[in-house]
Amino acid sequence: MLTLAPGYRSDAEAADTEALTLLCAQIGEPLDQAFAARRYALTGDRRALAEFGGRSRPS
Repeated sequence: MLTLAPGYRSDAEAADTEALTLLCAQIGEPLDQAFAARRYALTGDRRALAEFGGRSRPS
């Protein structure tokens, strides 16, 4: 994921990447959920996954 959508690209720029869209289609993951996982991978902040049922630790 981070190879196709590195951290220096915004979500909008990464969404324009056809390879990322194809990857998400192949693995059956919605693009917005993939971006949440990308934000988590970049930051380590579990709140990025909260919208999709990820567990977040209390601050």
